[in-house]
Amino acid sequence: MHTLLEDIEEAKLNGYSEEFIFIDNKIKGRNNNITYNKSECELVEYCIHEGMSDPSDQSILFLIKCTDGTKGCISSAYGIYANASLIEFTMSISKTNK
Repeated sequence: MHTLLEDIEEAKLNGYSEEFIFIDNKIKGRNNNITYNKSECELVEYCIHEGMSDPSDQSILFLIKCTDGTKGCISSAYGIYANASLIEFTMSISKTNK
């Protein structure tokens, strides 16, 4: 099992280099400074991580691809401390068929 940081590093090695932040029900690239609506995003994959010493310490990592070709990731706490708006946003965008 990988840690959240290990999965972020692996995602970057696979081209998911943009770091997204969630603002006003949209995601924004920290590096490219572009804001994306739901319709401009595709959820490629997500994974949930548990804390090493506390299983209730959870986080979730989302890999997102945008219509302009930008690929990146965004993470949140998961469970009781989750950013419910972010998780609702990401889980409602179209999913990549594998």
